[in-house]
Amino acid sequence: MSERDSNYEFECLEKYYGNFDEVTKTIEDCPSCGKKLIITHWADASNLVMEESAKCVECDFGQRKTLHAMN
Repeated sequence: MSERDSNYEFECLEKYYGNFDEVTKTIEDCPSCGKKLIITHWADASNLVMEESAKCVECDFGQRKTLHAMN
């Protein structure tokens, strides 16, 4: 695994629970301040993965990186 991929975690849907609004808030909102995250995606078709990066511009949350399997 390259250094670029080493900071990514694989998405597991089991960590999401609750109704639609609660799950959407968990995915789209900053866990520190509650503001909307800036979410970007990059498709890697050769490896069948989608790389997602999410960061907050309002606080010092940092960056959340997730790999989504495309199958």
